[in-house]
Amino acid sequence: MSDTDLTLELIDKGMLLPPFSGRECTQTLTPLPCGSLRRTINGTLVHLGPPSHRKFSSTISCKDKRTPAFEELWEGVRVKVGCIQSLTQSIPKGTRQVHLERPPLSLHLFDEDHVSWPIDGNHDQWVSIPSDFPGGFLSYRPLLVMVVKKYHLETDEWGLMIGWSLELEEG
Repeated sequence: MSDTDLTLELIDKGMLLPPFSGRECTQTLTPLPCGSLRRTINGTLVHLGPPSHRKFSSTISCKDKRTPAFEELWEGVRVKVGCIQSLTQSIPKGTRQVHLERPPLSLHLFDEDHVSWPIDGNHDQWVSIPSDFPGGFLSYRPLLVMVVKKYHLETDEWGLMIGWSLELEEG
């Protein structure tokens, strides 16, 4: 059993959060700029940038009792991040299947009255929606492959707290 929903893993090397090193974390997901906004000859504002370049930056911070296993983390190292921040999309009535932009770790389908709906146990990026779903939302925690930009560790010796933050960018 884990202390947190957050997972951090060095690619092919193992987990980075020992017990009591990642509880009550916060995470931001921020879209990275890609392309630019331009006006057409008719004055309509359009975005010029390929959808395949839509990526996130993320900052994760935490205070807990133990130090995370960051000794092998350096700028440029790739890690798998099981996010605590969810992504949510609107699902119109009559939708039978949805493609998610990123692999999901967990899925939650709910209607506009906040009633949860069952989803097929298959957690790939194609999600089947029940035929009688009245419309609502699909929320999921993504699994992202990210690159370390920087991190810092801090210790409050007398308060018995270890603080850390990690800045990442999707690879």
